[in-house]
Amino acid sequence: MEKPKVAQLIGIFANLGVLIGIVFLATEVRQNNSLLTAQSAYAQLNAKIESRARIVDNTNDFAELFMRYNSGGELSPTERMRLNFFAHEILDIFRWQFSELQAGRLPDDYIDLRTWHDQWDHVPSLPELFEEDRPRLNEDFVQFIEDNVINR
Repeated sequence: MEKPKVAQLIGIFANLGVLIGIVFLATEVRQNNSLLTAQSAYAQLNAKIESRARIVDNTNDFAELFMRYNSGGELSPTERMRLNFFAHEILDIFRWQFSELQAGRLPDDYIDLRTWHDQWDHVPSLPELFEEDRPRLNEDFVQFIEDNVINR
């Protein structure tokens, strides 16, 4: 083979190597962006849960408060607010689990529907909160709740 043809062939292989490297780098950047998005969503969820937990768990009487509500007992406005924050926390966790499942960052069997059913049935104001937030919720999430929790 002549020297110019060998040099051209080497140049072609070098260019192919650069292209393959660029494709690999783009794939890595996309994966890192996906991971950062997931970490950000999780951090936001935890911030909400922690801020509400300060109110919900302000005293050790939350279990008694929960039982009193479920038995039809009277609650003060502050106690109702605490229960409402707890319902917000549960709905946020539901939304986070569903969005992470849809994004493929959780295994298919991660969501425990028995727990969701139990919380739906026993957490004060959770169904009402869902209906109130419905217009702002992701349509796929709303459909999932309807199919798997409400109409089970």
